[in-house]
Parts: sequence; C-alpha cells; structure tokens
Amino acid sequence: MHALLNRKINVQTWLVFSTLASVFLIIKIGRLGADIFAGYPIVILNAGLLLLLGRLMIHKSHAILIALIAVTSVLAAHFSHTPMTAILAQITGIILMSVCYFSVLLTSGLTVPRWMNLYADVAFYLAVFGIAAFIAQHILHYDPEGDQRLKSIFAEPSLFVYTTLPAMGYYMNAWASERRYGLETLIFLLAYVLADSALGFMGLLLIGAFTFIKRFTIWHLLLGAIVIATLLAGLFFASENFRLRVTDTAVAASSEDIKQTNGSTFAFLSNLYVTGHAVADHPVLGVGIGGYRSAYDRYISELGQVTLESNKNSVGLNSDDANSLFLRVVAELGPIGLIALLGFLIVCAKVDGTPYRQIRNALLPYFFVRMSRFGAYFSMELYFFVGLYLLNFLDYRRQVASAVPGALPAPADPAGARYSPG
Repeated sequence: MHALLNRKINVQTWLVFSTLASVFLIIKIGRLGADIFAGYPIVILNAGLLLLLGRLMIHKSHAILIALIAVTSVLAAHFSHTPMTAILAQITGIILMSVCYFSVLLTSGLTVPRWMNLYADVAFYLAVFGIAAFIAQHILHYDPEGDQRLKSIFAEPSLFVYTTLPAMGYYMNAWASERRYGLETLIFLLAYVLADSALGFMGLLLIGAFTFIKRFTIWHLLLGAIVIATLLAGLFFASENFRLRVTDTAVAASSEDIKQTNGSTFAFLSNLYVTGHAVADHPVLGVGIGGYRSAYDRYISELGQVTLESNKNSVGLNSDDANSLFLRVVAELGPIGLIALLGFLIVCAKVDGTPYRQIRNALLPYFFVRMSRFGAYFSMELYFFVGLYLLNFLDYRRQVASAVPGALPAPADPAGARYSPG
C-alpha cells in the first residue's frame, strides 16, 4: 500500500484517462444555484499541465475561426444590444475547451481508433451499470425523482444518450462490417430501450441508417421504410414518454397553440419561436455569440400572457441554449453560421475505408441528435467528439495523399500507434 501511494503518476497517462473521464462528467449540480459540469476542473487542470509541458497548441485556422466569430459578434451586438460580457464569456470558454481537448488528442500519441476503443469501453461499463441500477431500483422500489427510466450515473436519460451514442454506433458498425462486439451491441440496445428516451430512439434510427444504407437496394429501402414505420408505430403505443412528446408536438403545431403541452414540447416550440424572431430581426449577423438569452427575454413575452401563464413551470427552459445547437447558431451567428456548421459536418464526412467509415458513422448520429436537442457550447463531450471527427477526416486525407495512385488508403492502426495529423 505504501508503494502504491508513493507511486508517481505518469502525466501522459493522466492526460489520456482524465480526458476520457471528463467526457462523461456532464452531471449537472443545479442545487448550487447554477448548472456546473463536473469535468470543468479537469479541463482547467489539464490546460495548465499542457501549457507547462509546451503542448498547448492552436492551429492558425482554428485561431482565425475564433477571431472571426468574435469580430462578427461584436458587430452584431451593436444592432442587437447583446452584452459584451456575454460575448467575452462564450469566446473564452470556447478557446479553453477546444484548445485543451484538441491539444490532448493531437499530442497523446494515440490513433483515432485507439481513442474510440478506450472511450467505447468506458461507455459500455456505464451502460452495464445503468442496467444493474435500473433492475435494483425496481426490485427495491427506490424512485426518489419519480423517473424510473435508465439513467446510469446521469441526472436524466438524455445525458446518458448524449455521452454513449457514439459508442453504440461504433459497436454496431464494427458488428455489421466485422462481426465484432455483438454482445456489447445487444447490451447497449437493451440500455436504450430501458432509457425510454425519444433522443435515444432517434439516435438508434440514425445509426442504423448510416450503418446499413450502402448495403441496401431500392427494394431493401422500401422494405426498410415499412419496417421503420412499423417500429415507430409500435414505439408510439409502447412508450408513454415517446407518445406524449409526439402527440403534444403534433397537436401544438397543427393548432398553433402551445397552452397545454408538456415541458419538452413547450421548450422546443417556444425556442423555435424566439429563434425565428431573432433571425427575422437580425438576418445577416444574428444577435452575436452568447446573445441568445437576451433575445429569449426580449421575444418570449410575445407568446402572450395566457400561454405563458399556462406553462409557467416551463417558461425559461433552455433559455440559455435555445434547446438546440442548430437553433442557437442560426440565432447568434446568422444563416452563414448555420451553413458553416453544416458544411463542417458534411465535408468531414467524406471518408472511405472501414476504420474511417466506422468512426464517421458512430459520430454523425451523435452530432445530429445532440445538436438538434442540446445547444450548450461547453458540454464536456462536444469538443472531444468534434476533435475525433476532424482528425479522422485529416487522417484519411493524409493516407490518400501518401497512397500509391489507384490504391485504397491504408487503414489507421487500431492498436494505438502514434498518430500524425499531417
């Protein structure tokens, strides 16, 4: 024991495993009066370590992009009255988070597949723990929050989905192409069923589409559409949580009345309303990064006193992040910002070869699910997955450039050889 306590911690090992741990530490501590992500201290500590080691780096294109966002946001603030403190806070946070995560990924000496393997292993054990906790909760009739769905270590099922969806996609793609990770895939499927989250079901649908789309003929697609429609119909009747959200959203959209809706539906439709008005009033530059909360406070009252009073417990839900990164980006950075975000996702998806496609097919569903439902810039997992997505594309480009003309790109070494970004 004495030897163990006095054993020196390898800094490189700490950086790798603390970065992995931080991906899953998006547990909100709301009782302290603010939403605090538990991984922030790790990011700050790692940024300091990287700086001392001379490994904290930022690419020129990365710096130009952040500077461009800052300049356009300052200009937008002149017309939208967004507080400069809000802009400064968002820019500072983006610099800290993105530079820290990208620096660890670039200087760790691990390949992108090796990072995915390590991450997926942790996610798998969290899924196993979640299933065990779910069973124990029902046996002991322990239900302190009135929500009996699977949450694992997280405050709600959606957070479990955000952090584990790429692992689910990675395992399913590996099983489809190489017949590996069959048991892990089944366990994740069970965990997602027990989580009973509309986001989880949407993520599974997207993973299946990205995984199997190239294998389908026209007849397969038609049959697949029938199967998916049947599954969705079955899910509608089997899952009260899913049925409530679909029904409320459909009724509210068709009647243009959101007086009697659940909290999730009200949050989505009210933020969609605010975003529409922000874009209409500021169609070029938006309201500036960090300005969405001010826009929400300015436009939400236009829904009417009766509507707001009927949803008094839901007013303000996701007022900081627009309930969606897509909505938030178009409101804060204008249509050009949304085009740039979608362009990044599309361009970096252009890879070929088994290891590259597996990683792309694992990460893209996560981006669509996360960005359609969660608009925070600083959740712990975002920059980790963005970094892997970008490096996967750059690695593919490097392999293509160095390959013999006409030959397929060489796959990245899954065993963990040193990664060179080119």
